[in-house]
Amino acid sequence: MINMNITVLSIHSCYCQKIGIGKSGGLSIYLYNLVDFLLSKKVKVNFITSYHENCLLEKNVNLNIIHSKNSNLSDSKIFSVSNKTDLLISNYWTSGIFAKKFFNSSKIKKINISHTIESLKKVNNPTYQIDKFRYEEEKMFSDFFDYVLCFSKQEKELLKKDYGYLESQILDSTPGYNQNFFYNMSKQYSRKYINFHQKDELILFVGRLDYLKGLDIALDVMRLSKIKSKNYKLLIAGGDIGSIEQKKIIEELKMNKINDSIFWLGSLTQKDLNYYYNAVDIVLIPSRSETFGMVCLEAIATKTPVLASPVGRMKDFIDNGNSGILVEKNTSQEYFSNLEIFFENKDFYKPNLEKVGTFQWNKVLSKTFDIFI
Repeated sequence: MINMNITVLSIHSCYCQKIGIGKSGGLSIYLYNLVDFLLSKKVKVNFITSYHENCLLEKNVNLNIIHSKNSNLSDSKIFSVSNKTDLLISNYWTSGIFAKKFFNSSKIKKINISHTIESLKKVNNPTYQIDKFRYEEEKMFSDFFDYVLCFSKQEKELLKKDYGYLESQILDSTPGYNQNFFYNMSKQYSRKYINFHQKDELILFVGRLDYLKGLDIALDVMRLSKIKSKNYKLLIAGGDIGSIEQKKIIEELKMNKINDSIFWLGSLTQKDLNYYYNAVDIVLIPSRSETFGMVCLEAIATKTPVLASPVGRMKDFIDNGNSGILVEKNTSQEYFSNLEIFFENKDFYKPNLEKVGTFQWNKVLSKTFDIFI
């Protein structure tokens, strides 16, 4: 349908921003692959997103990029896009609010992708304080959007129970991974590439400085490791390098005398991230809440074992005790104890690619969106 116009909203962040820095994370990876998929269908795509300096989005004859500075766009400019939109794909709750203002025509087919819903954070982490404003806004989306994408059974139940979506509105879907970026490589070669010794016991954490991602748990694991005279090394990809919060963490690490065991990698390209996945012994995912768990998927795709909390879709990827370990309690002591077990038996763990083969980006996006295009 060459004449079809699709508008993709991401008011939260632009996918051209560096992954793992500030607001940029799994949402950006999803958006990059979604827009790329849509363009492969030869449809017209309007991408409306947040403003940032030096955007390097590749130009395409079928891609119209509009950057919003604090959502401050002229009504006429947005309504001109809205009037030509056949399908709206809204990402994250901030885009949902924007969509209700500018894309309320009944002629537009509307899809909401929450990426994470507020009540799910509370379910996975009872101490989490709900953002009441966001929660109430999210609850109103079921009357506005025709469909909502759902990434897990737990999310699906909450969408029906807490948010008022009908079964017929919910589309089961997932994020994915790119097999051209994430694949198994020689550990010896990978370690040489990232300049670590072959005998080092390496652990990788991938994520932003977000409480729900659990970096504080990973760092406390390293504190326990120091006490037990273990020589583990923790590599942190993302981590908001240079931020005030990161600098505070570094000072705390120095006080605990474990800063020499922590290596901040900053934002990595997917090519370089693949080297790190392959170079380390295990990927640590101590998330307090996840809708899906993209890092787990990428790690398994490289045949690297994972030690993770049982949130999101982790159970779908990890064959507990074989391809990785799912903890029973999301505490630093639990992770440390399991790391000891892992390093004593690490040659036993063999991730199975059959677990992740169906989650390649083209497959999951085709299954979800081909019915609309």
